Amino acid sequence: MTQAAARSLETESAAALPEVPGGLKLRAARFWIQVLVALSHRAPSVARAIRGPGVWIAWRCSASMRGATRANAARILGSGANERDVARVARGMVASFYDFLTDMGRHQGRDAESLRSEIESAQGVENYFEARKAGKGAIVVTAHIGSFEVGAAAMRKTEPHVHVVFQRDPMRLFESLRAEQHRALGLIEAPVEPGRGDDTWNVWLKLRDALREDHVVLLQGDRVMPGQRGRKVPFMGGHVMLPPGPVKLAMATGAPIIPVCSPRLPDGRVRIVMGEPIWVGEEDGEGTHGGPHPAELRLAKVIEGWVRAYPEQWMMVQRVWCEDGR
Repeated sequence: MTQAAARSLETESAAALPEVPGGLKLRAARFWIQVLVALSHRAPSVARAIRGPGVWIAWRCSASMRGATRANAARILGSGANERDVARVARGMVASFYDFLTDMGRHQGRDAESLRSEIESAQGVENYFEARKAGKGAIVVTAHIGSFEVGAAAMRKTEPHVHVVFQRDPMRLFESLRAEQHRALGLIEAPVEPGRGDDTWNVWLKLRDALREDHVVLLQGDRVMPGQRGRKVPFMGGHVMLPPGPVKLAMATGAPIIPVCSPRLPDGRVRIVMGEPIWVGEEDGEGTHGGPHPAELRLAKVIEGWVRAYPEQWMMVQRVWCEDGR
């Protein structure tokens, strides 16, 4: 779930060291990310105190990352946006990624009940429980906005079986902390490894069976994982690549797709926003000429609404729009 963002920031930060061999630059950037995560675990107050300088250094040290986040911000704000607003949103994206990394350390050792204390309110809860009455399980699709862990903790209050789909990270400390957090929250891990066809297929079969047993599957829906195939979908006047997994699972099981977002508020608390369920019926068909499925278009519109509402919290430090290149 987080590998693409982490690897992107590592690569972009390393670009500030042009005289150093590429492999060494990447290792150096990875080292500093792990230092930040470890610091936030052992001294969270220090990690919070250096947030401003840390974000400034990351912003200033990588022209490539500045270009990517500015391109994303310009797409979100539209052609009428001025340069100051574009820069503000772009830097906000970097700051949100900083917050995500420090959360990885800050949340260690905290169970679901403890993390739920950070929830300010939950909107659209009636949508969720109405969809759950069908007894077909639920495919909860979220985005790289706000706090994923707090959102997962909210699910666990009423759901005994929550399967989280993600891709393992090459940084051992990062992956160890994430695995520990999954255990603390009582999440059932469903790691997907592109390129390992049999293993990946078995994971999806297990998720299908879990949904048929009325479990919940939780996954990110706003970005494809490294090595994963995506679907080109219209998005804010351009096109982005989104993962087809949620709709494929819905087609295979009849489970509803429930969009859930967990943005941060200015005071640091988290708001849970639950959208109306997306039911994938036979009348939707398969999409035309290899294009996006109608349910994928509906889900993309929901995510688009989240991005418009919380642009600075969308943790995209690489170019997102197909028209802007990679």
